[in-house]
Amino acid sequence: MKKTLLSIVILIVIFIVACQQPVKEQVMEKTPATTATGEAAVDAVGNDLTNVNSVEKDLGTDELSDLDAGLTDVQNI
Repeated sequence: MKKTLLSIVILIVIFIVACQQPVKEQVMEKTPATTATGEAAVDAVGNDLTNVNSVEKDLGTDELSDLDAGLTDVQNI
């Protein structure tokens, strides 16, 4: 009886240890610093690439709900 109980406890411990998810390391993304090249066109492209967040705001779909409401008003006329 003790051997059976001990083997069940060992199996449970092995099961618990085997089912744990590994800890993921956080990866820090490095953004390269843009340096001035002396040419205005090249520098403008570098600055545009670093300002992606402003482009995401410009392409947002928040204003589409207002557009839909306006189109339904036009259809009801």
